[in-house]
Amino acid sequence: MSRFKAAIFDMDGLLIDSMLYWLDLDRQIFDKYGYELTDDHVIRLTGGSDVENMIFLKEVFNLSPEHEQGIFDLRRNNVEVIYKDKCAPMPGANELLEKLHLAGIKKAVATGAPSVYARRILDRFDWHKYFDHLAAADHVGNVGKPNPAIFLHALEKLSLTPQECVVFEDAQNGITAAKRAGMTCIAVPDKRWSFGDFSQADLVADSLNDQSIINFLNL
Repeated sequence: MSRFKAAIFDMDGLLIDSMLYWLDLDRQIFDKYGYELTDDHVIRLTGGSDVENMIFLKEVFNLSPEHEQGIFDLRRNNVEVIYKDKCAPMPGANELLEKLHLAGIKKAVATGAPSVYARRILDRFDWHKYFDHLAAADHVGNVGKPNPAIFLHALEKLSLTPQECVVFEDAQNGITAAKRAGMTCIAVPDKRWSFGDFSQADLVADSLNDQSIINFLNL
């Protein structure tokens, strides 16, 4: 029997294979406006809210109002394409969700994306049956990760303590946020794009169908 009563999942890059599409789009956008998007920028931006990320980019690149609006509009205009047509569940996502469901472990999504996007993903992949709650950046004043606010909001919705929950994350900012919230964290970095330090994680797995996760959770 698992010692955890709930599992909290990041969305982009963890539950759904969307990050390469976002990174490709961002690089195209910044090339268009003559800016360079580096790996360090990706680490900083991943997990942040749309509002926070635009503030950061405006400061780093000294964006003109015209360029700022252009970048914002291009990203928003591609949301439907990425979430509706391109992305798919990450390998092992459905299987792990089903195992947790059968074990009676509650589940929540905790994402830096707006809740309207997260609901579209839950609808598209028929995941409402698995998730008890959704915590998104717009639920906590558009604050993203590494601030722990999203995870603390999920805890409040689940009516559990940090010690009773395990977080699944794929990015450095998400892992930092989970640990700041006092939670156990399983990192599942994607070698195609996950840059950063994952040493804070309690377990680093190769994928969501890694047997080490099942062993760690005692499922």
